[in-house]
Amino acid sequence: MKNNSKKLSILVTGGAGFIGSHLCQKLFKMPNVGRVICVDNLDPVYPVVFKKENLALLASNSKFYFYKTDICNKSDLKNIFKKETPDYVINLAAKTDTRLSVIKPEEFIEVNIKGVLNILELSKDFKIKGVSLFSSSSVYGNIKSKSRFKETEITDFPLSPYGATKKAGEVLSYTYFFNYELPVTCFRLFNVYGERMRQGLVLSKWVENIFNNKPIEFSSTKMIRRDFTYVGDVVSAIAKSLKTNKGFNIINIASSNPASLAELLRIVEKVTKKKATVIKRESNKASIEVSYADIGKAQKLLGWKPKIGLEKGISNYVSWFIENRLKNKKS
Repeated sequence: MKNNSKKLSILVTGGAGFIGSHLCQKLFKMPNVGRVICVDNLDPVYPVVFKKENLALLASNSKFYFYKTDICNKSDLKNIFKKETPDYVINLAAKTDTRLSVIKPEEFIEVNIKGVLNILELSKDFKIKGVSLFSSSSVYGNIKSKSRFKETEITDFPLSPYGATKKAGEVLSYTYFFNYELPVTCFRLFNVYGERMRQGLVLSKWVENIFNNKPIEFSSTKMIRRDFTYVGDVVSAIAKSLKTNKGFNIINIASSNPASLAELLRIVEKVTKKKATVIKRESNKASIEVSYADIGKAQKLLGWKPKIGLEKGISNYVSWFIENRLKNKKS
């Protein structure tokens, strides 16, 4: 039996990435956390040099330890579980590009289903106190809801293989709770943005192009509205869940205040003090039209609500971009 009075050991997969690196920094500040174990394979989904920058930010903390390991390698992952005996597992490792998933679905199935299965199996075997897995607003597809999306909505019709793999992860998680009483919380994240966000997302592409005097692409064939969520609010929700990770739960994490692409562009131009050159194009077929989360469950179970509005969050991101990407361009 583990000594409940000892400080917690938290294993974070995908810890060198965007959300993962912010989460590790959040965990460092928690007095009841004694060790943060980062597992990341440094997948070049965006330049590895940026992930190494994230690791450099984390490495100076005495609580931090890094393993370069793929969650699809169950044998290596098992050795880490055996050596580190974590109390909680937070799995942020994933393939996340919706459009790419349509072209290369096999990679997404390998990581987002097989990798998640490895996490669940080992968490069951090592009697982990709680597992946090990460789903996506993509599971909702184009549901015709007349109000905010509740976790009880039918999510059988995702538009992309990415969304389908995230749905599969939720279903697998429930079976491990049902059969083995493994506590699992699945967070449905809505359009997370902020400092260190990966290249290729709308906000990061727009800001980069605007500062480099290049045109931006603007989807014009759908009335797209997104529930953008600041990364600091996301990691706050994850940290709060460590105290309440019991049973099985699916929880929306979002601002619950969607903005259209036109509104997003207006804020970006205001914050950057630059006028964008816009090229209109057709929307990608796999892009959902609207995301709009009901966050009542997060408020009730976690005592959580978002604190950073879209303009403030974009201002934070732009300031970071100017300091870290514009002055020190890397390929």
